[in-house]
Amino acid sequence: MTVTDITLSERHAHQQRVTALLDQLEAERRQLYRLKAGGARRAGLRDQRSAFAEVQSRLLETIL
Repeated sequence: MTVTDITLSERHAHQQRVTALLDQLEAERRQLYRLKAGGARRAGLRDQRSAFAEVQSRLLETIL
């Protein structure tokens, strides 16, 4: 394996992590919208908003 192969595989793994986090973020966002549309109130969305913020933080850590 050359340095280029290692770099490319690391890059590919990083891209997969970012893609997975973006997909998870989208799923959390859709769930929040569903709950809001269903009439959930602020207190009822607390856990879902917390999960959304956690995914955002993990994404930020991954890309920086």
